[in-house]
Amino acid sequence: MIILFYGKDSYRAKKKLNELMEEHKTKHKSGLNLRYLDAKGTSLSDLKNEMMAISMFREKKLVVLTGTFNNSKLKDELIEGAEPFIKSDNILLLFEGEDVNAKDKLLSFLAKEAKVEKFDLLKGDKLSLWIKKEIEELGGKINNNALALLADMIQGDLWQLSNEIVKLANYSKKEITEEDVKKLVNPNNETNIFDTMDAIAQKNKKKAVDLIKKHIEKGESAIYLLTMIASQIRNIISVKSSDGEKAYDLGMHPFVFSKSLSQSRNFSLEDLKRIYARIVELDSQIKIGKIDQNIAIDMLIAEI
Repeated sequence: MIILFYGKDSYRAKKKLNELMEEHKTKHKSGLNLRYLDAKGTSLSDLKNEMMAISMFREKKLVVLTGTFNNSKLKDELIEGAEPFIKSDNILLLFEGEDVNAKDKLLSFLAKEAKVEKFDLLKGDKLSLWIKKEIEELGGKINNNALALLADMIQGDLWQLSNEIVKLANYSKKEITEEDVKKLVNPNNETNIFDTMDAIAQKNKKKAVDLIKKHIEKGESAIYLLTMIASQIRNIISVKSSDGEKAYDLGMHPFVFSKSLSQSRNFSLEDLKRIYARIVELDSQIKIGKIDQNIAIDMLIAEI
């Protein structure tokens, strides 16, 4: 069997992946037949070796493969040689913590031959219902006005929303109000992340680590910080790659453009691309449970 999880809502995709892995661990106690693979450098032959080898414990296998859509050779091989995987009782789970081009040939193939689940960003009533459910699972309540305000402030970023919900539920012992949301929730952490990026750009690792610790102490997750750093790295790459274009031309807020321009002077374009690729790699490893998110962000700072 082949399963594909993909979409912009990496939070729900990761949660669904974790649920499936926990179910597998419960049924198959040895733990030897749950494997993680990065598609980078993986061939169809490697997958066959993992999937088709006979288990000494007679357990079903679950192989989680990340980054498949970034390996064009493997995509072609899968389309041509997918039949043994499709017919197998073992599970090959392709995990993409981002959206995939709707016209991608592998996606079109899997839509017909595999179980495909897309995780779009939640909006409107779906987002409000998700927030309410999460708060109730923590034993809390939220009034409708506070719910609408929280959804509007954070939008569909469930990584940040989950952090804010925990803070609100722990703070309010009765019902979460608008005042609670206004007091505790930071609608936009970009301004704070610029200080951290300044430290990173200046190669001041001690300051960067101290600032990251402060973010985490405020309830922000390490994976959310990685997302914010990645976003700013993309901004710096855009400015660095531009031919004298201004904020308006690049679709940036003037403040973001100004900070990105200043920070760009401390990096080569090659370094920026290397850092961004490393963030993507660490993000993928976090989402499949291969590395702890706090260790990952410490590794990133140490390597810059």
